[in-house]
Amino acid sequence: MRFESIKEFNTYTNLRLPKHDLIDIGEYPNDFLLSSPSVYPNFYRISIKYGLENDREKGFMYFSSPNQPIEWKTDTPWKGYFINITEDLISNNQHLEYSFLNYGLHEPLFLKREEEIVITHQFKAALEEYNKAAFSKDLVLAYCNVIFAHVAQFYKRQFGERKERYSQLVNDFFSLLDNYYGKDGGPVQPSVNYFANQLNVTPNYLSDVIKFYSGKPALEHIHQHIVKVAKSMLMQKKSTISEIAYQLGFEYPNYFSRLFRKITGVSPSNFSNL
Repeated sequence: MRFESIKEFNTYTNLRLPKHDLIDIGEYPNDFLLSSPSVYPNFYRISIKYGLENDREKGFMYFSSPNQPIEWKTDTPWKGYFINITEDLISNNQHLEYSFLNYGLHEPLFLKREEEIVITHQFKAALEEYNKAAFSKDLVLAYCNVIFAHVAQFYKRQFGERKERYSQLVNDFFSLLDNYYGKDGGPVQPSVNYFANQLNVTPNYLSDVIKFYSGKPALEHIHQHIVKVAKSMLMQKKSTISEIAYQLGFEYPNYFSRLFRKITGVSPSNFSNL
């Protein structure tokens, strides 16, 4: 089931109707729909929920992006707040474009008590403004920006504290990358999406974790690995530059040459003649 508007989703889940077509802020009601099969809201959802999973005292934040499937089942109504915001509104307010909005439901933010207090305060302030008869959209978006900025910092804290889990993810990424061109199958240029699918995480999440631990995003590591393999192939002088480009997954050799020059400062032909 797909929901093209916030209004449709709210009606389905027993939330109150939104006061604006592009953004809705609210508190989960006692009659919120307790379970649902996969549905596809065509907007971003940001939620803070209290007393979930093993620790009944801690809050958690979850994020889903437009047309990402979400499903849920709970025995008791959720306690917490939410923001539903459309892709158009985010695109027209680029300061709100944070990568964690596309992390998905599998990468929640586990809030410490002091962080929960900060986020809850901002949600309440945003909701107070939104509930006014003539609320200011600019002010509501300003509260969203503050919430998002805090969330970005809290994720960095979480990345640093959960080293064992994230170190494994980083190691698995580099292992897959190192062995990529040794796998069977036709030549396909490696991508962040490919590795994210292999590791069962979202692309934004993978890239942010890799960047946190290595200082460079996943795509940069991928490009450097492509060039590393290309250098080895060029030095062997068994294939033309066009053939190497194809074997590395490039449809057009000039795209390969452009990347090679960007990383090394020289063209593939000049490198092979060194």
